[in-house]
Amino acid sequence: MTVGPLRPADIEAALALSTGEGWNQTAADWRRLMALEPEGCFAAREGSRVVGTVTTTTYGRALAWIGMMVVHPDSRRRGLGAALMRRALDHAHALGIARVMLDATPAGRPLYEALGFVAECEVERWQGVARSRGAADATAPIRAAREAILALDEAAYDVDRSNLLDVLIEESPDGPLVMESESGLPLGCALARPGRTASYVGPLLATTREVAIALLDGMLARYDGREVCLDRHHGGHLDESMLAERGLAKRRILTRMCHGPANERGAARSLCASAGPEFG
Repeated sequence: MTVGPLRPADIEAALALSTGEGWNQTAADWRRLMALEPEGCFAAREGSRVVGTVTTTTYGRALAWIGMMVVHPDSRRRGLGAALMRRALDHAHALGIARVMLDATPAGRPLYEALGFVAECEVERWQGVARSRGAADATAPIRAAREAILALDEAAYDVDRSNLLDVLIEESPDGPLVMESESGLPLGCALARPGRTASYVGPLLATTREVAIALLDGMLARYDGREVCLDRHHGGHLDESMLAERGLAKRRILTRMCHGPANERGAARSLCASAGPEFG
């Protein structure tokens, strides 16, 4: 067993691992992760066979996010999960990043706690067939939309995540959904992308409950009649009743965890739904 770089030629094997867990990622998601942090994605191999993966995405030198931590069932209980996680942490620390975060499944949480991660809050996966309520598709030109999205996201995370957001904006099939005040002040934004089994809605950022509802309805109108999912952030303006009333159901609970100095990054009420467990 060895742990080394995850290469572009490994995407098919990596996708097989995430699909085996029932996760929603596509080959495009794996390519995006590797393009964002080519030196921060790792694979565990048994001979030439990829049997585990982990990815990191860095946001400047303020924050690193760990995702796609998976080991094939036949290769578990051999220390591979811990070896992959230590490699990801070493990558972040070598860059001078002290604060590292992730969204943990219940199965993965004991490993992360053993490595020093501390629980911060819960994130819920909600999924179902989108039901349109005829919401207006309020948006803005891409350049103005980008500026609004970056401002809202940095206010929520206190971190510059433009490297990630620029890619998500560019790859968004229908473009971003943005709401602004009459004076041009950004009030909220939402993005979506294709998933393996459901279109993924997120990030969704909103300064008020009313804006959060409007953005949610706007996205559901775009995907009317199709399967969608989102990861609801506890403490945000989206509450369970809003999602249940729109035909979505809670599928699982993840635990947002932190390794390193504690602060309030990622805890803003405007953060309604994340960009995905692999990104935060």
